[in-house]
This record gives sequence, C-alpha cells and structure tokens, in this order.
Amino acid sequence: MDETPQQEFRAGLIYGLIAYSCWGLVPLYFQQLAGVDLLEVLSHRIVWSLPLMLLLVACQSRGFTALWRTLTTRKLVLALAASSVFLTANWLLYIYATSTHRVAEASLGYFMLPLVNAVLARVFLGEVLRPLHYPALALILLGVFVPMLAKGELLWLPIALPVTFGLYGLIRKTLPVDGSIGLTVETLLLSGPSWAYIATRTFHGTGLVGVDANATFWFVFGGVVTVVPLLTFTLSVRRLPLLTQSFIQFISPMVQIAVAVFLLHDEVSWDRWLALACVLAAVSVFIIDAVLKARTTQRIRRAEREAVGVGHD
Repeated sequence: MDETPQQEFRAGLIYGLIAYSCWGLVPLYFQQLAGVDLLEVLSHRIVWSLPLMLLLVACQSRGFTALWRTLTTRKLVLALAASSVFLTANWLLYIYATSTHRVAEASLGYFMLPLVNAVLARVFLGEVLRPLHYPALALILLGVFVPMLAKGELLWLPIALPVTFGLYGLIRKTLPVDGSIGLTVETLLLSGPSWAYIATRTFHGTGLVGVDANATFWFVFGGVVTVVPLLTFTLSVRRLPLLTQSFIQFISPMVQIAVAVFLLHDEVSWDRWLALACVLAAVSVFIIDAVLKARTTQRIRRAEREAVGVGHD
C-alpha cells in the first residue's frame, strides 16, 4: 500500500533521526576498540560491511544486475576507486579522533560539512554561492583559526574530516550509480587490501580476531555500525525534502559533542567552545538562507500558477 504524504514524511523523519543518531553515537563503538591498531579496526569495518551490503543488494529489484553493470563499466569503477580512497581516509581520521580523545574536535569538522560542500559545488560544479553564504564561510574560517591562535598549533582534524567526506560526496554526486550499489562496489574494492592487512597481522601473531573475544565481537559488529545508518539514511533521503535533511543532519555532530563531553570526558577548552559557537552561527546563517530561498521559490511557483490560471480565463 502506498504511503500518504503525511506518512511518508513521518517515516522519513524517523529514518533520518535513526541514521544521524547512530552516526552521532559511533564514538562509543570505537571506544570499545581503544588501543587497537587503527588500520586493523578499519580493515575489519570494511570486511564485515561487505556481507551486509551484498544482502542489501540482494533485497533490491535487479540489484545484482545493477551491481554487475557497474563492475563492468571501467569509468565507473575508476571513479568509485577514487571515492573509496576519500571514504577510507575519512573513516581512518575519525577512528584516530576517537582513539586520541578528540571527538569534540571531530564534531566541529562535521558542523562545517554543509559549507565545505558549498565551496566544492562552487569550485567544481560551477554552482553560484548565495550572498549569505559568504558571511557563513567567514564565520567557519574564524571558528577554525580561533583554536589555532589560542593554542599556537595547526587545527588540521576539523578541516581534514569535512574535506575528505566532501570530496567523497562530490565524486558520488557526479556518478549515475545508486547509493547502495556504489557503496557495495567501494567496499569490494577495499576488501582486498583489508583482507591482506588482516592476514598479515594474523600471520605475524599481532592480529586480535579469534584471539581476543571482545575485540572479535566488536570487529564483526562494525559491519552493522556501518550499514544500519547508511540504510536508514537512504530510506530517509528518499522521503524528506532537502531542506528538512539540512535541519536534521546537525543531530550527528551535536550527539558527538554530548558523547565527548558527558560520556568520554573529553576536555573542551574555551577556544573550542568559541569555535563551536562560530560554526553554529554559520550553520544558522546557512539554514536561514535555505529557508529564504525555499520561500522565494514557493512564491515564484505560486505566481506562475496564478498567471497560468489568468491566461486560461
């Protein structure tokens, strides 16, 4: 039975809340593997995601046909190989942020993501920035440089995280590939090196899988941690307007900050709070601009419909 618009919106909102809440809680997962080799954690996350992704493809109509078509198209495989590099870098950076108690700093980076996307869209896709985007970007830059000036150190993590994910999204945006199919191909491409790394550590007796029961459990559970938010995000984005997505996507970094402060007891100095305030102000400007744009578009469409009605009379 088809969903009514109200049911569709409600379901999309629930799926979106699940996805972004899960991504916000991810630091708690990585905390269970604190002290474990970062590349081993990443490799297991990739390896155990693959069976779930293949299951997801199997549940889709003609899923394996689409997967095979993508795998046999050289241009798509090369592009997805490039995107997988940025995705891997982003995952590795976040694992590093968690293991070094820098979750609050990492969350600052994800607040910047919408604005990083705006810059990438302007530079690579030729999209024109709206007037309010410029003060928002200025606030972001201020938020980045305040901790640098206070500490006298380069604050690279909040820059690297949104840039790597932004470049990943930029590549995926230009490819005519379904989200789950694309991620399955990326996972397949990364599985070879991941298995090789796991096998090498096992051969040298430094691997934990099968040796440490706690680590083995969390390695396997990493597939669920990766795929569940992805699946619910896919279900959400199909049902919700883009503007609504812009609002709820900030749940993830807000949850990350709460986890960092109240559960992981990360130290957040005054300069980081000031930087966060700058980012939140920039996000507010960004959302206000999106609301104004949506209202303008609605007025134009309403005027066009009225003009058509008058013409028919």
